Amino acid sequence: MNKLKIELQHCYGIKKLDHEFDFSECKTFVIYAPNGAMKTSFAKTFKDIGGGKKPCDQMDDSLTPVYNISIDDSGKQIAPEEICVIEPYNEKAFASEEKVLTLLANEDIRKEYLDIYKELDLAKQSLIKNLKRISKSTNCEAELIATFSVGDKSIYEIFSSIIESIKKTQGSFNFKYNDVFDPKGKVQAFLNENQKLFKEYYNKYEDLISKSDFFAKDKNYIFGTTEAKNIKTSIDGNEFFIAGHKLNLKKYGDIDNKDRFVEILDEEINKVFNDENLKQVFEKIDKKLDANEELKSFKKVIEKDPLLLIRLDDYELLRKEVWFSYLKQALADVETLVGLYLDKKQKLDAIVKKANDQKSKWEDAIEEFHNRFVNLPFTLAVDNKSDAILNIETPALSFKFDGKPVDRKKLLDVLSQGEKRAFYLLNIIFEIRAREINNQKTLFVIDDIADSFDYKNKYAIVEYLNDLTKNKNFYSLILTHNFDFFRTITSRLGLPRKNKLHAIKKTDLEIKIIAEVYQKPPFVTWRENMKSGRYYDKNYTDIDAKKHIIALIPFVRNLIEYSGCENSSTSYGDDFTVLTCLLHSKSDTKRITFGDLKLIYNECLNKDDFDLSVLTTDPVYNVIIDLAAGIVDNEFNLENKIILAMAIRHLAEEYMLSKVTDTTPINGSQTGELFRRYKKEFKEEVNHKEKIRILESVNIMTPENIHLNSFMYEPILDMGIDELKNLHDKVCNLTSK
Repeated sequence: MNKLKIELQHCYGIKKLDHEFDFSECKTFVIYAPNGAMKTSFAKTFKDIGGGKKPCDQMDDSLTPVYNISIDDSGKQIAPEEICVIEPYNEKAFASEEKVLTLLANEDIRKEYLDIYKELDLAKQSLIKNLKRISKSTNCEAELIATFSVGDKSIYEIFSSIIESIKKTQGSFNFKYNDVFDPKGKVQAFLNENQKLFKEYYNKYEDLISKSDFFAKDKNYIFGTTEAKNIKTSIDGNEFFIAGHKLNLKKYGDIDNKDRFVEILDEEINKVFNDENLKQVFEKIDKKLDANEELKSFKKVIEKDPLLLIRLDDYELLRKEVWFSYLKQALADVETLVGLYLDKKQKLDAIVKKANDQKSKWEDAIEEFHNRFVNLPFTLAVDNKSDAILNIETPALSFKFDGKPVDRKKLLDVLSQGEKRAFYLLNIIFEIRAREINNQKTLFVIDDIADSFDYKNKYAIVEYLNDLTKNKNFYSLILTHNFDFFRTITSRLGLPRKNKLHAIKKTDLEIKIIAEVYQKPPFVTWRENMKSGRYYDKNYTDIDAKKHIIALIPFVRNLIEYSGCENSSTSYGDDFTVLTCLLHSKSDTKRITFGDLKLIYNECLNKDDFDLSVLTTDPVYNVIIDLAAGIVDNEFNLENKIILAMAIRHLAEEYMLSKVTDTTPINGSQTGELFRRYKKEFKEEVNHKEKIRILESVNIMTPENIHLNSFMYEPILDMGIDELKNLHDKVCNLTSK
């Protein structure tokens, strides 16, 4: 990819943006985009395209979006998988903990894994809900796993292995599961304590069966009451007899209807359980249960169904048969879940194998994270954990806080905001590492990744982005609204000038991306450019020189303030006072000339070579007012904003001084104090309400444009010049009335 051509219209507030990025010499561009210019809209547009979605205009869905992102001169559109948008830190990303922490760094693969997991989980939960209704068990899933799991099988494997047994089962049980198989194990303990008594009951029962002229038992088989009950259940409908079939019973001859058959079975079963000797043993068991209040539910079950007593000699076998009975009632749900699991299993196997194959690479990514982001209270490691679906060992993240193991949710609860942001960066490292492993050609759109990070981690991010530029498959568009970060990263990455860009919003809302305006801090540029007709720039004019001379006024004033120098270089007082007069309406403001400025600049900047066309006797105030009136562009121009702010303040203060009764001189915060006096005097007058609003805007907007220094001029860059021009027009209208 040598070129990337972008054509956007009506995409999340971007009315129009056409630009070509040339990656032939450098694969990274950094774009400074002031607030409201395009940054978030640009990132959202690329995120949609990367996700296979269509960008839109959120405010007006009648507008047709245009989003052509073509590669080189072929017109071929960039593939969605070639786009990766890295968004700013967002705490909502941690709002819900994923059920699976398998280390699958590629977002598409991880999403596919989680989608399969969620689909299976949904089917499983539907089955469990049905089973809970049938069995009344307090924890169906745990009970099933405990009953059938061999070698720590997953719940899905368990259902797959027992589905045929479920289909074949003939047993039918209608008691509540926990009445016989209670979670505390009280029933089993009772059975163990009274083993002899239950054995006596069972022996008498077998003796009755073996002597019966209806039932039978020998060493090879048994046909007893349980088998009779199962047969009774298996012909629950009357279809067998309606079809003309008959049953020939040795004792009763041919039976040709259901009612007679059921009557015979009940009669024969009752004969067994009404035997006096068997009933005596049952009464002993029943009496012991009377003494145990905790087993009253179990007592009711066996009193209702004495047949159950003969099954209790193998408690665990009975448990399985009971579950088979319940599961058969939910067979449709079981078949759905098993079918889905078998359908997805091969794909899951491939995904997990890929994760296992790449385990060492993820360990490298974690080591890289620990090396770059230091002094954090938590550490991470790649451990083997059991996969929730396949029940095989898969690599997963584990966490420690101050050396102690902790789960992810608890970790996020205790981390500070800065530490959470660092944790967020780990996810980004994984995503990038996955693309490295797959040799995936990628355009990264990086949206203020370092926003709100402390300086230590901010520089770690810068170094990481620097390493990113070295990958032959990676191309980057780094967006930021932080001018300090813009300067830092362009310097650290050693980008050529054509790769350092500024985004500006034109008056018609079209976005233009232009070359970096301020290669050096603007104060340095202005100091060098106080002379028109520079030999290396024929377009540089007398007006440009005047603008740079005036734009330096607030900066030089701050230098004097910080240095503590109070040189009396003019007849109007010390240097600081003179420059203050050029920022506020004072008695001497209109008498200060460019000659006075030359003296101060020579003292503070060792620079007095103003353009010769600027007469040293010209009043500075007049030039400020004239230049402000002539500013018409809306380009990325700091000196124009400063001159507008200075003119606005002068005109506003002059107006207020002409209106207020109290004109006592003010030392410090003059604009604010004048506004308070004006508002106090005129706030009740209707024709002054709009004027008060305008003057309040002056008080809010001009300070950060006038009180600037070499570290804090970003707010001025962020503010649109059209806002200042609009305010300038309003203030001019005030003074003209």
